Amino acid sequence: MDKIESNIEIEYKFWAGKLSKKTFHAKVENTTNTQKEPFYVCSCDDYYAGKKEGSFLRYRKGGGQTELTLKVKKEGNVVRKEINLSLNDNDDSAIVEFLSLSGYEKQFSVFKEAWIWHFDDCDVSYYTLSDGRSVIEIEAVNYKTPAEGKKILNKWRDKLELGLLEQESRSLFEIFTEEKNEKYEFGKINW
Repeated sequence: MDKIESNIEIEYKFWAGKLSKKTFHAKVENTTNTQKEPFYVCSCDDYYAGKKEGSFLRYRKGGGQTELTLKVKKEGNVVRKEINLSLNDNDDSAIVEFLSLSGYEKQFSVFKEAWIWHFDDCDVSYYTLSDGRSVIEIEAVNYKTPAEGKKILNKWRDKLELGLLEQESRSLFEIFTEEKNEKYEFGKINW
């Protein structure tokens, strides 16, 4: 039986390429036949790697909230187990020290500006990273099984014509880790 586990996230990620935020916003409005304004947030995501291979945490600060996130892939990067812990009542230095004492070491920070639309069955976001690249993510919500969640994503992918864009299977942690390693390897930059 294909039942949903708790804390499962199902999403697709696409590189926006030359598709601007303004053009995408218009596409969302036209496709959904609504003048819904997106929720806007700027965030700093600090990524920490653990001693175990592939183990990492995200410490997000932005939009008036702080949270610690642990993700484990279930089916590629589309279906993941994700635990988000609110840290709003904690001091930043205490969180950093907790992570250090737990064996996690800060690797890098990712800064982004995001616009998020919430719909009944899907959250749609367009975000721009500090290096100028933009990403579109669609995340299924209110589904009972992973298969139903993927069906929702496929519907939104087709509705917003996202299949024309390059789909990204890596997490931001994987993307930036690979890029960081390439820069080390080729001596392009010192981190």
